[in-house]
Amino acid sequence: MQWDDFVDAGQRSGWTTYVGTADAAGHPHVAVVAPGFRDGTVWFATRASSKKCRNLRENAQVAFHWPIGNADAPGELAAWGTATLHDSREARRHIWGAGILPYDLAAFFGEPDNPDLVFVEVEVRRARLQTAHAARVWTN
Repeated sequence: MQWDDFVDAGQRSGWTTYVGTADAAGHPHVAVVAPGFRDGTVWFATRASSKKCRNLRENAQVAFHWPIGNADAPGELAAWGTATLHDSREARRHIWGAGILPYDLAAFFGEPDNPDLVFVEVEVRRARLQTAHAARVWTN
């Protein structure tokens, strides 16, 4: 599987997915995010006050799961990677204007200067698409 195949599968599966994080003690947490894709990375926005953001500050490892939820989904998609948080005023303004995420950020966060807004960039190390016939894997 190539990176473009991964992106296509993620987009065809729907505009939301599940992200799994864990705190420093390994306690898991799962939440829904609306991801964007760019050059080997998956992006999402969250609140600094959220459990997933607190977990990512302690443990940067992330897992994503796109279940087969609609007729366009090519299969069950999963990905694993390492997160970097972008929460400076300059970073929020730049990423806000870059158009990476597939929805109106203002509806959820108001404006890029919202101090509770954090953009999360996940460098994907591995992705797997499971279809009825085979598994396809992408590694970075």
